[in-house]
Amino acid sequence: MKKLTLLLAGLAIAVTASAGVQFKNARPDVKNHKFVAPTTKMVKKSTNRMTAPVTEQPAGEMKTYTRSGEMMSYSSWFGLQIGYQSGKCYIVYADDGQTIYMKDPVCGFAQGSWVEGTIDGNIISIPLGQSLAWSDSYQCDIVLAWGTSYTYEDYDENGELTTYIGMEFDDRATEVQYEIDGTTISMLGSDGNAAAEGDEIYNATGLCAQWGDDLSWTGAMDWKTVLTERDPYIPHGVIMDQPEGEVVTYTRGGWYVGYDSSYGYYFGNATGKVNVVWGPNRTVYIQDPFANIATGAWVQGEIDETNSYITLPLGQYIYEDTENEWGAVMGWGNIDVDEEGYVTEVINYDATEAVFAFDAENGTLTLIGSTPEVPVDDEGNVITPTTIEGLMCYYSDDLSMVELDFGSVLNEYHLNPAVPANPTADEWYDCGDESGFSRFYFTLPTTDVDGNYIDPEYLSYSIFVDNGNGPELFTFNGNDYGFDLAAGEEITEVPYSLYSNAIDFRDYFVYFYRTNADGYEPLFTENIGIQVYYTVNGEKNASDIVWLYNSHVNVNEVNAGKTVANVRYFNIAGQEMAQPSGMTIQVTTYTDGTTSAAKVVK
Repeated sequence: MKKLTLLLAGLAIAVTASAGVQFKNARPDVKNHKFVAPTTKMVKKSTNRMTAPVTEQPAGEMKTYTRSGEMMSYSSWFGLQIGYQSGKCYIVYADDGQTIYMKDPVCGFAQGSWVEGTIDGNIISIPLGQSLAWSDSYQCDIVLAWGTSYTYEDYDENGELTTYIGMEFDDRATEVQYEIDGTTISMLGSDGNAAAEGDEIYNATGLCAQWGDDLSWTGAMDWKTVLTERDPYIPHGVIMDQPEGEVVTYTRGGWYVGYDSSYGYYFGNATGKVNVVWGPNRTVYIQDPFANIATGAWVQGEIDETNSYITLPLGQYIYEDTENEWGAVMGWGNIDVDEEGYVTEVINYDATEAVFAFDAENGTLTLIGSTPEVPVDDEGNVITPTTIEGLMCYYSDDLSMVELDFGSVLNEYHLNPAVPANPTADEWYDCGDESGFSRFYFTLPTTDVDGNYIDPEYLSYSIFVDNGNGPELFTFNGNDYGFDLAAGEEITEVPYSLYSNAIDFRDYFVYFYRTNADGYEPLFTENIGIQVYYTVNGEKNASDIVWLYNSHVNVNEVNAGKTVANVRYFNIAGQEMAQPSGMTIQVTTYTDGTTSAAKVVK
């Protein structure tokens, strides 16, 4: 099970990082342990090393197996991860009936190499010491080995008592053995009489990847391995060409739940556009049905004779990798959250179709049968549901969840001039005398002042600075900021879609050059503002200038002499309310046609 970590996209983003190593699919009894890079006890140098790694597929009949069992895997990026084997293993059976080749025998060290073994009855024997990879950095092989993990406590460089994990290799072992039982192949152990199963997760014995020069541990090890034969993979096909029919564009509403191996589960608002084709013979096609997954694929459905319901058969693929035999599948499912925050993903195999209610008069498609919304408290914070049900995208090979969409509503899209809601200026990081970059964090609006969707393709922005002389437009030079501009070209208004290696509003932050490092003039002070424009059919509307710090004339002071025409309130989902409650956006419209927006909490 995975533990639920919420990252609320579009509302309040909060990322927490824990000390030590992150564990993918970690067991509850080890999730609080701290581990560092693997160490090892040195043993006598092996003499049974083979040749360079074999990366080309050997001749013979290849069969595909699904892995299960336990594993450890170390990387400099994620540290030591302890969890369960998954994915596939390939075995080629040579024509002589006695030779086999196994691809990536250590699940935690998959480099695309093949090792050779033999079959005697129902026993497979694979010699240890065969090369799994070649390291250019260390000019040595990484080889197949057998060992037992262990733990010990020691003080680190900060004087903190820390639990370390190491590996003791069995230099008696010369081969690893597997037993064939019908369609399954199970790891037995080694010929050195080392046990194949450890009672403790940190005292396990199994197959390892070992550095060939000093025989230290790479951090990869498998044990309790079972390989289960899979049926031959049959491509399912993905509709990538636009189907015949009338194309209508809709905007998304609702929620999605995604999963990231680094952060866990996170919620997000479903936003953006989606295309629907109304085809012949009552066929309907939806492109990219999931809010946060864009492959360009279409899924096919049918509208009933009353034009009230659209049904989409489940099991359709939105992505497929035929070479590696996996895909991303549309299904129905739910995630269950227990009291400790651990999540179980459940695919509902009894469900055969997803159903959307179609309202032709209002131009809406509404997903039926899923939770309508995420509950929030008075402060706008998400209350973690115990069960979330909806349209699920999952991987075909290990059946793990990619994304689950729920409360989905598609509204027919009409491009109209609108006043964008105010952006938010979130944070300024000044690198000071460090040799880094200063960063200006912000969030762009996704709706207009009335809470309606706005198309980011028609957004642009300007940056303002105030050094005591009033607001001044900041000028971006293509030479300094890496825009795709002519040499020396300067701009003060930047399209939302324009990318630079130094500034990128689409990724929620902007990099500016050093402010105080030696040889650099300060770029500007903390008095930084941002204004967003929405230009449609030649009509340009602007938000207020939103400043990072209120050391300038306040927007309310500017508007103090104006006459208020009306005040409207919207919740964090963009829905209008009669009165403010919790986290609320207050939109004030004045008699001169201008507006202002502000966050209020009540």
